[in-house]
Amino acid sequence: MASLSPVVSDQWGMLTAAHARRLGVSRVDLNRLVEDGTFEPVSGAARVYRLTGVPDDPDQDPVRAAWLQLGKGRLWEERVRDVDAVVSHRSAAHVRSLGDLIPRVHEFYVPTRVRLRRTDLRLRVRPRIARSDWSLSGGLPVCTIEKIVADLLADHEDESAVAQIVRDGIRDGLLGRDDLARAAARYGVDYGYGSASEFAAVLTGRQE
Repeated sequence: MASLSPVVSDQWGMLTAAHARRLGVSRVDLNRLVEDGTFEPVSGAARVYRLTGVPDDPDQDPVRAAWLQLGKGRLWEERVRDVDAVVSHRSAAHVRSLGDLIPRVHEFYVPTRVRLRRTDLRLRVRPRIARSDWSLSGGLPVCTIEKIVADLLADHEDESAVAQIVRDGIRDGLLGRDDLARAAARYGVDYGYGSASEFAAVLTGRQE
């Protein structure tokens, strides 16, 4: 526990079997910690464990656990310095509490292909994940709202759902008018508008 506790404190009370191995805790010893109630398995995330007594967050923990699985044993502090998975699209909006789109799967950008035995992940491979496209939210690397809006528009997401995300972002001071104009510029025609400014006005609810 002396070696595991600092890692757990950084990672929302959770760790993976790969983390334990890296820190010198054998599978046998980890199983003993689970059997004696020190740790408990995280539902839906194989080989991810939560320290018993740490309050769970049913809204955020599923995406956190999926992010931990993608790290292949790398620790949180290493992964935020050299990012290897960024929460994206609907999942990013959900983590940032923007709009009301319900994620159907956990969505991430990753620099290389990753194989996990899960059917509830959607991974988009990007060899380089630009630092300007993400920031930390609750300890997770998550796409910025400008990137979220652009990605959802590229996926032809429902206009009214994207508009709600835009309005929430402006309300929370996460999105400026210029940022929105850049995000909307490429997709106004796809949504039937004659200009980026017209489309941006509709998304903000300020159209005349």
